[in-house]
Amino acid sequence: MQTIDEYFKRIQDTISNSKVVASSNIEYVKVLENEGYIRGTLTFIDGSELKLLEYAKISNGQATALRYRFQWQTKGELITRWNNAPHHPEGETFPHHKHVKGEDKPKPSGEINLISVLKEIEVEIVSQK
Repeated sequence: MQTIDEYFKRIQDTISNSKVVASSNIEYVKVLENEGYIRGTLTFIDGSELKLLEYAKISNGQATALRYRFQWQTKGELITRWNNAPHHPEGETFPHHKHVKGEDKPKPSGEINLISVLKEIEVEIVSQK
């Protein structure tokens, strides 16, 4: 992968090929040849939604999400939110973490992007069927 446009295309293909995405409303904004952001909403076959924002940079042919926030919810109620806002310095994977419904403290989360979050959500939705 060389450009942000190729990364955007990879994301579009992943969404199009997903068995759990019912609809998408995504905006792709190219900032520089190797940087851009994605924002919008994915709606899943179970009625849940993923509100998303990812600012990515391509470096050495790899996409890195510099800033991200992915909130998976149903009827406005949090299921899981992944982000890298630096507000939990005590976390073992700082600044990367996730908030899970019913838990007081954020959980560790490795560096992620929209594609990895979508794969995690797919597993959850398919396992509920």
